[in-house]
Amino acid sequence: MMLCAECGSVLQCKKNGVKVRYGYYSGYFNADLYECPKCGFKVLTGFSKEIFDPEAVVDFDFSIS
Repeated sequence: MMLCAECGSVLQCKKNGVKVRYGYYSGYFNADLYECPKCGFKVLTGFSKEIFDPEAVVDFDFSIS
């Protein structure tokens, strides 16, 4: 169980297997997106190993160029 840090509600899984690019990595990571049903606070969790695919279209891009 994960609780929202903003309002204390239980976070609900919104989507499994979102693609996330992060930092200096060229590929992406699969993760799960959780969202608070009350206030909309979102969390990405459950990251996998890097999947090397610099051309992949990702759901979230937090890369550093």
